[in-house]
Amino acid sequence: MSKNYEEKLFPISINPNFCIRCEKCSYSCPSKAIFFRDTLRYVDYDKCKGCLKCVEVCEHGAIEVISIEEGTLKGFTIDPEKCTLCKACLKEKFCFLQLFKIEEDRDGKEYISFRKDSLSECFKCLKCFKSCPTNAIIPEIE
Repeated sequence: MSKNYEEKLFPISINPNFCIRCEKCSYSCPSKAIFFRDTLRYVDYDKCKGCLKCVEVCEHGAIEVISIEEGTLKGFTIDPEKCTLCKACLKEKFCFLQLFKIEEDRDGKEYISFRKDSLSECFKCLKCFKSCPTNAIIPEIE
């Protein structure tokens, strides 16, 4: 899998509540950017060219486009004002690569962080950005 972060981010998310797993999106994708893991579909943004053919063929409205500006993904920041430490992001199904971790500051206070050293493993599916119950996970775009 190539790791070219210089292309425009096309944040397409597949809503599991509407997806019936018909696979029309996968078949319509010329770059094969849509993949299936743990009964859910994801988008590999290293492959996605933003043609939106998947959106055109989805009859169930399962593919959503989230507006994010053009740029390079450098990781994710957790907004301490919004994060309630619900720890949803630490659960296995939230990020199947488990790229979020809990840490402690000097005062012993817990906080959540993204494993920036593992950005090369991240599929940039933006599921974390969309699934955080308090909208505390923010993509770092440069």
